Amino acid sequence: MDPDTAIGGLRDRFPSTRHSLFAAVTEAGTLPAEALEQVAAIYWKPVYKYVRLQWRKDNEAAKDLTQSFFASALERDFFRQFDPAKASFRTYLRMAVDRFAANEYAAANRLKRGGAAVPASLTDDFEPADGETPETVFQREWQRQVFALAIEDLRAYSERAGKQLPFQIFAAYDLAEGERPAYSALAAQYGIAVTAVTNHLAWARRMLRGCVEARLRGVTAGEQELHREMRSLWS
Repeated sequence: MDPDTAIGGLRDRFPSTRHSLFAAVTEAGTLPAEALEQVAAIYWKPVYKYVRLQWRKDNEAAKDLTQSFFASALERDFFRQFDPAKASFRTYLRMAVDRFAANEYAAANRLKRGGAAVPASLTDDFEPADGETPETVFQREWQRQVFALAIEDLRAYSERAGKQLPFQIFAAYDLAEGERPAYSALAAQYGIAVTAVTNHLAWARRMLRGCVEARLRGVTAGEQELHREMRSLWS
């Protein structure tokens, strides 16, 4: 078997696992920027979409509120107060967004003389599907963002490791927007055996799962929550 397409072996090393943000919280000093960026990278888009639907914000207002939340709300005590026995960090963060948005809404109303603000209407560039709730939109965007980041991690790792061909085949098959090509068609396109296509896909899928796990490990508090979030992601 071609060692470059074989599953396992010394060359199939996962990208380095990100250290948990919650481990950094227990250390002295300020929270490292990289740790906070892990949260923002995964949750900025889900929070933005959630704010738009739940709080009826237009595009610019939702961006401003989301940016303010990540700029001011994510402090050391925010993470210390998180209890994984009560809820996932994902749920905890969404509830924190609601508290933050409610406080911002109340503060804005205090500046107005004698009247409550009227929630904005959503513009036509963001229309949730029929029956979608703010919570389901948040879940969907979380799934999309985790996979998008993991796919980019896999692409970058494949380039560094000289595994561009497995990633190209993975992208052509698993990321196909329309009908997936047959294995035989991919084999002919890249001049390899059908068994090599199978091996390349198996390698890429296994590595993608490792990239997903690395992303989630950075924003979960321990193995139990990590495993729950992995199951939720693929559900």
